[in-house]
Amino acid sequence: MKRFISQIAMFAICLGCPLVSLAQTDSADGYTNDSCMECHAEMAEDHAASTHNAIQCLACHPQAADEAHEESTPPPVDCRRCHASHDEKMAHDAHTRVTCKACHQQYGVPARDLGSGRVVFGGKTLPGRALSPHQMVARQGDASCRRCHFNDNDLGASATVLPPKGILCMPCHAATFSMGDRTTIFSLLIFALGMGGLGAVWLSGGRTKQSGHGPTGGAAAVVVALIDDVLCLKKLYRLSPARWMVHALIYYPILMRLAVGMIALILSLTLPDLDLTRAMLNKNNPLRALFFDLTGLMIIAGVCAALLRDREDRPPVSNLPVPGRGMTLLLGLIVLAGFILEGLRLAMTGWPDGAHYAVIGYGISLLVKGMTGISHLYGYVWYGHAILTGAFVAMIPFTRMMHMLTAPVVLMATARSKHSEPV
Repeated sequence: MKRFISQIAMFAICLGCPLVSLAQTDSADGYTNDSCMECHAEMAEDHAASTHNAIQCLACHPQAADEAHEESTPPPVDCRRCHASHDEKMAHDAHTRVTCKACHQQYGVPARDLGSGRVVFGGKTLPGRALSPHQMVARQGDASCRRCHFNDNDLGASATVLPPKGILCMPCHAATFSMGDRTTIFSLLIFALGMGGLGAVWLSGGRTKQSGHGPTGGAAAVVVALIDDVLCLKKLYRLSPARWMVHALIYYPILMRLAVGMIALILSLTLPDLDLTRAMLNKNNPLRALFFDLTGLMIIAGVCAALLRDREDRPPVSNLPVPGRGMTLLLGLIVLAGFILEGLRLAMTGWPDGAHYAVIGYGISLLVKGMTGISHLYGYVWYGHAILTGAFVAMIPFTRMMHMLTAPVVLMATARSKHSEPV
């Protein structure tokens, strides 16, 4: 019965309910906080003043139920016994290497572990402050981020407090449905105005009367068009295999990145402590690093091929206009800035394990090795990458890149009609 009550108390704590009366019940084998304080009297005052004062000692230190626990070094407390990991919006993927105490230990000073490269609680405290392992705080706002994010820090952190990757970043990164920075808000506002103007033009033309004879293709035709023409680009391949290859080098890497990013986002919100979730968010994971470098190289190759090809030799393709060179070049600059950003990150964080799998980023990081001010430069390059992306999104409704949105709709709508011209 006592064990059952303890489990109920722990479940309530995880949900954010203090339930002080339950937390004060016996937690295991008749132990209470008073039992622990018989030997650890020096902890009584600290525990009483902590945010965990309503929680039994054994909730965080279950190994203390062993009578001989003082003969061995206690393992680190696992905060995830009660607390879920932060999601991507709160922690960003960069914080997968940051321990809980590094941020939440009151008066503590974060440090970087030389062996693992992780940011941990360094065991030091601010001058004139008493240090207690029980003094944990729930920090809010950017001010708390300044514990790590300052000029010339040795933690591998950007000197600039950067916003979480929002909806603007979703086509290529694990991001969130958020608009937490001005770049995203401004670019999406221009995009919305452009789409609104196009919508007004389309609606002003009136509706075209449907043919009064013959059935429509129905849902099956739409699904076939989605697979054949939108995903596999069969219509484009039949008309120009060379153009299909150029298009595929850009289209498929972005599509794959979007799929990986969406899976990582869903897992970070539903199963944040899953090993797969951590691997997908960890930029230093070998598979993730290699995947993003290879897909980035494919996009660069596609952009170069598109810019070098003679546009006069390209055959016209119904419903698939040729995008302008300016937007294609802008897309290449976005990816190039991403490679530079990755190189700066690896150099800034001290080349953690798995860094060499990001082949291009690793090479760039070696070029800037020993450069001063990388943590300061990183923030500028990050915003440059974001501004280029914002400019690309904002210009879509005003350029022939609009076919990214309209072509799939037109292809599927055309397939739905039995009176469309044969392919």
